Amino acid sequence: MPSLVEIARSFHSGNPVTKPLRYYEIYERSLSEEGLQPQSILEIGVYEGESTKILASRFPSARIVALDLNLRDIDFSNYANITYLQCDQTDASRIRGILDEHFPNGVDFVIDDASHIGHLSRLTFDCVFPYLKSGGLYVVEDWGTGYMETWVDGRRFEHAKTASSAAIIPKTIRSHDFGMVGFVKSLADYTAVGDITDTRASRGSLLARLILSAARFRSLTKLANRFPRLKSWLIGRINGSGETTSSPVANPRADIPQLRSLKFFHGVCVACKA
Repeated sequence: MPSLVEIARSFHSGNPVTKPLRYYEIYERSLSEEGLQPQSILEIGVYEGESTKILASRFPSARIVALDLNLRDIDFSNYANITYLQCDQTDASRIRGILDEHFPNGVDFVIDDASHIGHLSRLTFDCVFPYLKSGGLYVVEDWGTGYMETWVDGRRFEHAKTASSAAIIPKTIRSHDFGMVGFVKSLADYTAVGDITDTRASRGSLLARLILSAARFRSLTKLANRFPRLKSWLIGRINGSGETTSSPVANPRADIPQLRSLKFFHGVCVACKA
């Protein structure tokens, strides 16, 4: 079977608004790395159907549902595995109805190539992600629109340096977070659900916080290193040992999506569900 990019070369129109060939290379590699041969594919944003036909040719046994806000006169007659439907990416009720009907057991591979507006793409993610199977891939295309000041929710990138002094540690490191850039960066949180739900994150005592603050001073750190028992006791205070808890880590919350991995490429973000 030819690869996605090999098939794409035979279809590629050269139209600048269609997917570049490197996207197909990224998808092929990402699917291979996860050992995924998708049998169910959801494509949100179809345009003239070029990528839909490429997916259908590469995965002829997969069921493909292609959604677009505005249906075009596209000839899919040679592709029995494609279902082409009108749908607004923000219409959660209709999207859920489509997924329940066509993918009752979940979906393997999702591509969001719709509005490229961060808020709208986030609404779509929140609706579709629960239907993604474990080990499935959720792709967000063209997230670089967040760097375009002429885009509806974009803004030109400005490099923000942190303070050169280490005397005071700031809580945040400034980052560009407009539009799609902010959306895809927010997905990084979902690779750290274990840390988010760690009970130590919320039950840290005043003493533990004072110890961590004092550890920033080299002289105090050197002093602690000279007394192993003291150092061990201080670490115990930080980690919460000695406090009466059933478990240091809580069960992951059901309302927080969990990602096995999140990878950023030029123009494409690929998330793998845990």
